[in-house]
Amino acid sequence: MRSAALIARREFTAFWSSPVAYVVLSMFLVLSGLFFFGSLSQFLDMVRKSGQEGVDVNQQLIRSYLYSVSVMILFLLPLVTMRLLSEERRQGTLEVLLTTPTRESALVLGKFIAAMGLFTVMMIGPAVHVGLLFLFGSPDRVPVLTGFLGLFLSGGVYLALGLFFSSVTQNQVVAATLSFTVFLLLWLCQWVSTMTAGPVSVFLGYISLAGHFENFGRGVLDTSDLVFYLSWIGGGLFAATQMVLATRWKP
Repeated sequence: MRSAALIARREFTAFWSSPVAYVVLSMFLVLSGLFFFGSLSQFLDMVRKSGQEGVDVNQQLIRSYLYSVSVMILFLLPLVTMRLLSEERRQGTLEVLLTTPTRESALVLGKFIAAMGLFTVMMIGPAVHVGLLFLFGSPDRVPVLTGFLGLFLSGGVYLALGLFFSSVTQNQVVAATLSFTVFLLLWLCQWVSTMTAGPVSVFLGYISLAGHFENFGRGVLDTSDLVFYLSWIGGGLFAATQMVLATRWKP
């Protein structure tokens, strides 16, 4: 665990010595700000037209905003994970790291923790946006808390899978492209499931990230959703660890 903590600290510091963190943060803050104030403007227009009665701030504003944020991170997090292991492969430093007593699992876990640290910094923006609503009203706290939990779990899935794709190639662009393609497919499964029927529809609906996130946005904390996200995270980290292990034994 100490090795993982040291790697996480080193990797988190490395984020801020390259333009990646600043570019991702800038893009995310600008886009999330535009979406929030656009959604807020529409919500205020709705209140003016229909009156305060019957207008649910959680349903009409916060839920849609957090859903938009979940789509944004789908596009941006591949930029965070693309270099984590692919750059180590390209520079030849991965083999050097594997000659140390550091375990493969500690290496992967440390990089995942560092990426989650950067993702947590990203979430400060949406937290401030939603927090502003509590200064001028009384939104229901439960859907807000579960919504942010859903965001963190979604981010964890993207980062774990992105870390795996970064472990299979030396090319950062390839790693980012593979990550984005798979993330998008997992997100669109919910839409495709509505056009199919039978076991295929059920299967696609279950593996859809969008379908499980909707429950969190509604304030529903279901064990099956937690198991779904944690399984994807564990599977992604395990697969990345196996790829690193294969590198250690590569002749």
